[in-house]
Amino acid sequence: MIPAGFCSRLFRKCRRGRGLGSIEELRRLASSDYGSRSERAIWLQIYDRIGTALESGLLAEGERLPGEDDLATLFGVNRVTLRRALDRHQREGRLQARKGVGIFVRAPAVRYVVHRYEAFNESVCDDAAELRILSVTRRPPSPAARRGFDLGEGAEVFEMRNAIVIGETPVYLATKEFRVDVFAGLEEVVARGGTILDAYAAAGIPRYVRAETRISADFATETEASELQVSQGAPLLRSRSFNTDPDGRVIEVNAGCWPMFSVELVFASGVADIATDSPFDASPR
Repeated sequence: MIPAGFCSRLFRKCRRGRGLGSIEELRRLASSDYGSRSERAIWLQIYDRIGTALESGLLAEGERLPGEDDLATLFGVNRVTLRRALDRHQREGRLQARKGVGIFVRAPAVRYVVHRYEAFNESVCDDAAELRILSVTRRPPSPAARRGFDLGEGAEVFEMRNAIVIGETPVYLATKEFRVDVFAGLEEVVARGGTILDAYAAAGIPRYVRAETRISADFATETEASELQVSQGAPLLRSRSFNTDPDGRVIEVNAGCWPMFSVELVFASGVADIATDSPFDASPR
């Protein structure tokens, strides 16, 4: 049974100004009778109810959840049972834990338009999105870059790692590979604070064509989970793409990933052709 005055105390503790009416709605959702444990475990029923609160907007995007003790009281269970439900939502990417701060509803999904003549940072439909270049190094090419660039043994590529961040929430990670012979001044451009488009301009390439984009689903590795602020094993969308110059030469190979619930992909219409010689294929089609 929820102690008298609990909702009022919880309202005063909420930092984001959630109304007392919303707290009461959350209390009603949390305190309704549970179904049979033999049909669905209690922690899964709590998982379902939190999911309902997320989908309905009762727990709003970017909002901090009440503390575990308060939530456990609301749901009438111990913290161990509650944590199992929260952990699943974190693994799935709906909730985000910030060390020493609390658990938050993950930021709203980013819309990304896949367009053959647009740079990635121009395709993200969110004014708050910030592209951050994390590193630029030389290294041996990936198999896809080796095929796409037609490189021999001992060749190197520029590897650029970047991220898209909204507020303090990372929503995208990417590893880009560039031809060293084409982008000879890439490191200098980035050192001056330049962008990827600046690197293209410095290489004398006025525009590029995104020849192909492939989308797949997978789960976050330990490193990806840390960088994306999700739980290890959270579902991800992965993309692989390659760009060509106006003459059809492959000049960039890209591999990226998003938390599954943080992106909406929109494929621009009007492009009917499909690449017939992809570096992602071990042998040409």
